[in-house]
Parts: sequence; C-alpha cells; structure tokens
Amino acid sequence: MTTSPAAPPAASPAARLIGHWLAGLERAGIPEEAAAVGRGCIIDTLGVALAGAGADAARMAREEALDIYATGPCTLLGGGRRCAQGAAFANTAAAHALDFDDNCYAGFVHGSAVVVPTALAAVEAAGGTGADLLTAVVAGSEAEYALAIALGNGVYEAGWWTTALFGAVGAAAAAAKAFRLDGDRAADAIAFALCGAGGLRACFGTSAKPLLAAQAAANGLRAARLAMRGGAVPHGVVEDPRGFARLVAQGRFNVTALEELGRRWHLLDPGIDTKAYPVCLSSHAAADAVRDLMVEYRLDPSDIVAVRCVVPPVVAANLTYDRPATPGEARFSLPFAVACVMLHGDLTLDHLSGPTLADPRLRAAMERVSMRSDPGWNADPDRARLAPEGADVMVETRTGKSVRRFCASARGTVARPLSMEDHTAKFLACAGRAIGPAAAQRLHRHLSAIDTLPGLDGVLDGGTD
Repeated sequence: MTTSPAAPPAASPAARLIGHWLAGLERAGIPEEAAAVGRGCIIDTLGVALAGAGADAARMAREEALDIYATGPCTLLGGGRRCAQGAAFANTAAAHALDFDDNCYAGFVHGSAVVVPTALAAVEAAGGTGADLLTAVVAGSEAEYALAIALGNGVYEAGWWTTALFGAVGAAAAAAKAFRLDGDRAADAIAFALCGAGGLRACFGTSAKPLLAAQAAANGLRAARLAMRGGAVPHGVVEDPRGFARLVAQGRFNVTALEELGRRWHLLDPGIDTKAYPVCLSSHAAADAVRDLMVEYRLDPSDIVAVRCVVPPVVAANLTYDRPATPGEARFSLPFAVACVMLHGDLTLDHLSGPTLADPRLRAAMERVSMRSDPGWNADPDRARLAPEGADVMVETRTGKSVRRFCASARGTVARPLSMEDHTAKFLACAGRAIGPAAAQRLHRHLSAIDTLPGLDGVLDGGTD
C-alpha cells in the first residue's frame, strides 16, 4: 500500500513574511555595508528636510499637525512637538517638499523621505536610541523595497505614485520595528497599511506630492499603533483576488523578493541614488550631459543654438512641464534643468525661485531645449537596465558644429555616487539654511555616529558636543 506525500505547507502571506522578518531583525544582524547606506539615508534626508521645512507644503503640513494632532514628545522640524503621527506627517512633507531627497529603483520610490521621518518619530515616542533609529530605517527601507520588487515596476508605469503607495508599508515597517512589535502584530501593521494605501502620479509638480508622502507616513505609523491594539487584519491582502497584487500590479507578484529579506539587502542592490540637483531625477542625466559638454568644448551659453534630448518614455512621462510657471513645475521640467545648468553651471535650491523663473535669459534658454521620447529605448534590455533615466543629448552651436553625449546615469546615482565630501557639503548647505552652520556641523557629527547616541532628545536642534 502506498500513501500520497503530504501536501507542502501553504506559503506564508506577504504581510506575514515581512512582519516576522521585521520582528527578528536586530542591529547586530545588519551588515555594516548596509548600515552605512542606511546611515547615509538618515543624514541626507534630515538635511533636505531641514531645508524643506520652510517650503509652503511643509508649512501647511506643520500647521495641520499643530492643529489636529495631540501634543507629544516628537520633534516638528520648523518648531513644536507633537505625537508620533503628527511628527511623521509634518516632517515627511518637509523631507519631500524640495524634491531633493533620495530615490530607489526598487519601485521607483522616494523611500527615505517617508521612512526616515516615520522612524525618527516612532523612536522618539518609544524613547529609543540612535541604534534603534538606524535599525528602524533599515527595516522600513528593506520591507518597502522588497515588496516593490515583488510587484514590479509596472505599478509605477501604470500611473501609481509608488512613493505614497509603498511608502505606507515602509512607514508601517519602520514603526513596527521601533515599537518592537512581534511577528504577527508587525504583519498586522503591514496588512492594514496596504489595505488603505494609494497615490497617483497626477500629483507631480504640485503641493499634493509632498502632502501625499506625508499622509503615507502618518497612515503607516497609525497602522503600527493600531496593530498594538489587536483586531482582525487580512494578512493575505497582497494575494487576495480582491487584493493589492491584482488591483495594483495586474496580478504580478513574485514572493521570492520577500523570502530573500535579510539575505539580499536592497539598500545595496539596487541601492540608493542621492540627488545632486533639487529636481526630479529624470532630468539629471540631460543636465549633466550639457554641463559636461560645455566644460569639455569650452562653450558659452551664447554659443548654443539648440539642445536636443532623446530620453526613455518614463523620463518624458515625468517631466511634463516644458515652460514651468512655478518652482514646483520647474522641478518636473527638462528645459528648466538644462537651461539652468547652461546659464549657471549648476542647479541649486536658490535657482528654484520666482526671480530665476522670470529671468528672460532663462526663458530664452529654455526655448532652445527640446525633449523627444524614444519608444524603443527599453527594447535593449541592457540600456533599459543601465540607463533607466538616461539621456542622449546633442548640442548644436552657432558655428554649425554639433557635439553629442550619452549619459546613462547622473551624478549621485549608484553608478556614479557622490563622494563623501559631496554628501557632507550637501547636508551642511541644506541644514545650514535652517539651523545655521555651527549647529549643522554638530548635527552632522551626531548623525554620523548615530549608533552611539543613547537617545534622540535635542539631536535635531544641533545639540551640543
């Protein structure tokens, strides 16, 4: 007599895979290389958040937080203290208000802008240490990026704004780690965050973009707090026929990405792109190409009669403002980025202003810049992989000479990382705008030694040595 082999155990739902991995993650289990990237994410994000706290969208979010959230132990950038949800909401808006925060190609997301402020708020609320903050940031980042890879980049291409969509998961994961939830409760937090996640790319160029990121942060943190209280939550929300994968990703879901949590570190692969310019990353490669050509061929702006940029479809889809009227629109304008670099040799926060946009020289330079989408860009798998937001740039001069540069990856991306000195200079320039040079230097020293901090009280004010 023969017996049938036992059926294999059913695979754990996605939320449970993430939740139990989160519960088991400790600082000692994070490889130092991944921890170093996480530390860099904290430094870069808090620098741009301090600079962004004065932006209109950030002020709006802070005022809303002061109005509707309870007083608590958590720091609001720009002034005040509120409960963890209020701080996550306000500080995420500040982190993303200038579009100077980092990117990750796992999901095409601004991961740190949501994860870092949420982790900071949750760790402050829990009375945790600097090491707890670093662990929560790594936890939230890895959970968000793994789920994004499992569902594929078709989510972004379909029009979802994945920073808000997946950011709720990153926020829930970071908060679950900071609050030290067990595996099932952490799974509850992930599942609940997914049930209400959303965000549309129609928000680009408007205040809705940083505010939707802020909403994702508050919702993710709230999901973790609700998980502590118990209740029935659908752990199968990703796989359910009425669930996340079918409705958002056309049914695509590769669970392997979640099963590899803790073995593949997404902070290292695909890694984190740190912005050199405070505008959408889609314009950076073209701007770099023009800047490099002008230096190499010693071109003056008056020498250039036309700049013709051929770009992948995703770049054209992101950069929808040919003639921007506001700084928000300029952040999503290839002609603005190229013209700014052409005239000034750089593109800084100071250039995102009404006077710069009104400069007749800039308006004239923008008229000389064109962008054409190449629908066949992704037909070559290597080009699609190595130059997802690249640019093929032709500069035509008054002498009739044309020079060309193909830029696969902009400065600051994983392929062309910024130096440590450039990272530090960016932080000091951003933070110094808000708290002054001396306090910015002190804060940079504290954040660079995040593992050694016994607590976070006063750190964001620059602290004392």
